[in-house]
Amino acid sequence: MRTLAWHETLELHEIVATTTYYLYKLKTNIKNIKDSGLKELYKTSITLFENNLRDLLKFMSNITIGERDAASDKLASEMSAEDLLSATKVLTKMYAHALTETATPDLNNLFIKHLVSVNNLHTQIFSYLSKQGQYSVFNINKLIENDAKKAMDVINMPY
Repeated sequence: MRTLAWHETLELHEIVATTTYYLYKLKTNIKNIKDSGLKELYKTSITLFENNLRDLLKFMSNITIGERDAASDKLASEMSAEDLLSATKVLTKMYAHALTETATPDLNNLFIKHLVSVNNLHTQIFSYLSKQGQYSVFNINKLIENDAKKAMDVINMPY
């Protein structure tokens, strides 16, 4: 397989990281689902996300995927931090989009204020993850390697 282009590598990172995050959420929450139809949808989603991750991990062929030096409580902590990071990313995009749709000056100003505050929170969360060694954005090989290992940890998680 040819080497991926940089932009492909970054897109692969985002999709693997996001799929891993949601797979973790599905596996940790399925035990709380009482409705049988919804539980089946969770199981279907888990299978789909696991298969998608396995397919995506094939494109990380230059990375040896092994066990991480992380206990399950560290994985839970990482995923909780990523929960916060994901929320701020979604809200940042929503506020930015809302700004282009807002005609009322007071609402527009409020959206700008909220956008800045959410972005500041995102920076704090990112800094925390970076200091913990969980998000190595300046070392693409380490970033992709951590994505792959975390994905395998979550794929192998029982539910």
